[in-house]
Amino acid sequence: MTPKQRRFVSEYLVDMNAKQAAIRAGYSKRNPGPIGWMLLHKRPAVIEAISKELLAREKRTLISGDRVLQQLARIAFADVRELAQAGDSGVDVTSLKSLSDDLAAAIVELSVNGKTVRLKLSRIEALKALARHLGLFDKKPSHEEPADQHDEDRLPAREILRRKLAQLAGEEVPEE
Repeated sequence: MTPKQRRFVSEYLVDMNAKQAAIRAGYSKRNPGPIGWMLLHKRPAVIEAISKELLAREKRTLISGDRVLQQLARIAFADVRELAQAGDSGVDVTSLKSLSDDLAAAIVELSVNGKTVRLKLSRIEALKALARHLGLFDKKPSHEEPADQHDEDRLPAREILRRKLAQLAGEEVPEE
């Protein structure tokens, strides 16, 4: 690899943006997008160096794509009914100590002002991120779908995600 390619690898790992990495690495500012694409797709040494660095980062930080998806799923499918119940005297809030890890992970804001409790969950953004990951927002249908893809199209997104997360976790997914 050339010194400029090594610099591109380092810069690409900052924000995973090939165009900006090419500029920061010193490539031409006239056409950085195609240069970045070419480095990522047509230069085996660059591709291998990035793969090695990403794997090393994953091992160092213990953050993987699977772990991120699992955390997004925890947030997206948190059930607020586990946190509070409407009672005769208003809303009864569950003790924070007794919250499940999944529900605790989903809470963005919890503030108490006298007898008023304000709760905010971040479900929408997590659901959007999961939907993007699953390709649910793609406008163009893929012609390279697996044979069983049409069966999955009839399932709710939550069930599709549950199955995929189970597969990622190495659990057996029952066929229905």
